[in-house]
Amino acid sequence: MGCSALVRLFTTDYRKGWRDHLLHFLSSFLLSLFLGSLLFIGLLFSLRYNLVACAIISSSTIILLTTSLFISQRVRCFTLLFLISCSLKQGRNLLLAAGMGLVFLWNVSNTFRNLHQVAQSIVCNLNKEVDFQVRLPPPLRTCVDMIRKVAERMNTLAEFGVVRFEVTTTVSGRVEEDEVREKLQEVRQMLNATAETAEAFYNTTVSVGHKVAPGFGVIVLAVTTILFFKKYRQNKRYQNSYITPEFIRYDEQQKAEGKPHVLPLTKKEAKRYPSIPSACPTLSDGKSALIFFIPVAVHLLTWSALIGLDALLYWIIQTVNRHLTQSRPIHVPLEVSVNNYQMQFSYSIEMTKKECLPQPTLLISQSLVPLSVILVVVAIMGLLSPKALQGKVLLIDRFYCDCATDRAQHLHAKIVRKRSKKKLRGLKSTLVRYGKNVKFWFPIFFPMRRDDGLQLPDIL
Repeated sequence: MGCSALVRLFTTDYRKGWRDHLLHFLSSFLLSLFLGSLLFIGLLFSLRYNLVACAIISSSTIILLTTSLFISQRVRCFTLLFLISCSLKQGRNLLLAAGMGLVFLWNVSNTFRNLHQVAQSIVCNLNKEVDFQVRLPPPLRTCVDMIRKVAERMNTLAEFGVVRFEVTTTVSGRVEEDEVREKLQEVRQMLNATAETAEAFYNTTVSVGHKVAPGFGVIVLAVTTILFFKKYRQNKRYQNSYITPEFIRYDEQQKAEGKPHVLPLTKKEAKRYPSIPSACPTLSDGKSALIFFIPVAVHLLTWSALIGLDALLYWIIQTVNRHLTQSRPIHVPLEVSVNNYQMQFSYSIEMTKKECLPQPTLLISQSLVPLSVILVVVAIMGLLSPKALQGKVLLIDRFYCDCATDRAQHLHAKIVRKRSKKKLRGLKSTLVRYGKNVKFWFPIFFPMRRDDGLQLPDIL
């Protein structure tokens, strides 16, 4: 039994003998096993389900699907349409949504973490600057020492012979650090609370989207496939612009009965009504592929912008860290003059504390590999999408021959009507030319020549 017999068994309900039933059951089981394996892989590696749960769900799906495929012709047609739809716009949208989820999971979350590192670095530097438990900061300590030196110098200069003035100067440094520490502690707590809230919300959103998006995408894909199937069978005008084998058979039958036939088509009609199945790409196929890739280009630009923003922030933080690490402390000299007595003081200020420098991360490699795979798959789908639509049309015609015959008759009558209208318009324009031609009304005075081009068209 050849492949055509297997196709006949799968697309029709006509079976005789136990061999036909056995072959039909095996074909249904193999298709169910393929879909169940895909479901098992998706649950195990994508949604991170337990191995036992994945096995139970996949096994139940295989059993139910095998039974449904063996019994119902509509289920078999819908299943094949669903597989073909995975390579059309619905499958493209599902893959693009998965790619956007990967970008948010790796790059956008990494951007938030790097920004949190920068904020923590600022708070750490401020906390180090107000650490006065052991000693005063260099600028304040230098000012205290300078005032003491000035006081000592004044004591040496306050003698006037009879009277001697003694200058007693007591200088001490004190910094009100409690209030500053409290404010820094509040800032740190507020920063940590904001970061934890944002991270919890982001992780929850990504986790829910990661688990819900595949199921929602499959549901949307199934609903759109059902609507396509229902509309195709009920509306004869829907997607009825292809010359199918059923159309060719019906036109040959019309020609054999002496009725109007339309084949072969004119060049203009052939562009509007392409023949299927056909491996040659047409202009309409190119336009369909171009429209297919417009959302892909938009998503690609969005991914590039988000990944580029993450890489740019990483580069900026690393560059600033490198310059701060290589920079030397700032040396501030002070000079005080009292009655030509010079006193020099100096202190140094560090731009930042090395232990407070942020340590950014970059996760481009984790997202580029799966995104590249998604783009390659979407590109293949885009090139095959025009032919996939033709495959859906041929598939439904194969399962429902009566529907294919009705649609072929409707398209045949439509082409015949258009040709009749075109010939009637040609006859009308010819009659108008005759009516305006003086040679037609007065042939004695204005004899007609052969090159006048006045001839009635054949409208039969």
